[in-house]
Amino acid sequence: MEERGPPATGADDINEDPAPTSETQLVPYGPIPSPNETYVIHFPKDQIYRVPPPENAILVDKHRPVTKKKSRKSCCWALLVVLLVLFLIFGIALLTWYLVLSHKDPTFSISQVQVKQSNSSDSSKDSDLGYDITLKAVNPNDKMSIRFENGGGTSLLYRQKDIAKGKFPSDQLDDDESDTVKLVLNGTSAELPSEVQESIEETRSKKTTPLSLSLKISDLPVHIKYGFFKSWDEKAVVECKFKVDTLGSATKVLEQNCDTTLK
Repeated sequence: MEERGPPATGADDINEDPAPTSETQLVPYGPIPSPNETYVIHFPKDQIYRVPPPENAILVDKHRPVTKKKSRKSCCWALLVVLLVLFLIFGIALLTWYLVLSHKDPTFSISQVQVKQSNSSDSSKDSDLGYDITLKAVNPNDKMSIRFENGGGTSLLYRQKDIAKGKFPSDQLDDDESDTVKLVLNGTSAELPSEVQESIEETRSKKTTPLSLSLKISDLPVHIKYGFFKSWDEKAVVECKFKVDTLGSATKVLEQNCDTTLK
């Protein structure tokens, strides 16, 4: 029997599976990872850098609540209004204080004194006499008007004794204005002092004796107004001490001193 040897190797078989050479690298196949496995990769914090784009800041500002800004604005406006009101109140109070303390009192002076006798033959009674006294009233204030209301007790005195009484008439004085005020006084029921009686009966043919008298106006209502801003009411007391040559015809005022006080 013939021995069977190994089959002969053909040229094609040799080319199908070439032998490995030194340039060929063998890569071992590792195990195939399971799809359920999770990998966690750790990076150091100091190596993480991320700057958000500027568009993000705009979006955040648009969606940020504005209640705080509105509340701050409302608080600022409220504070401003309160400060403005306080400033106005302080200004009005300061202006009022300045006007009350800086304004000048009205002044008076006696221009004429005239005694009128009745038709009665007995002129020794004061009630039969009338006294017309003309005053010059002056308002020395600028941009301030003064109005005298009707009223205010007016008395003509001789040695602190009333010999005539009446009322002060109403009058209006604008700024830096003067006016004439006529007082009409009626004699009292008391008997005239002898000196007053003699002065009334004196004429120019006789030697006259000067007579000292007093005119007093008490609780005279006065309304003062400063422009369009402020007005207030006060009471005035006027006292004039004067001397006449006679109470007869053509009486002349020799000297006088009038004081006015507002209260």
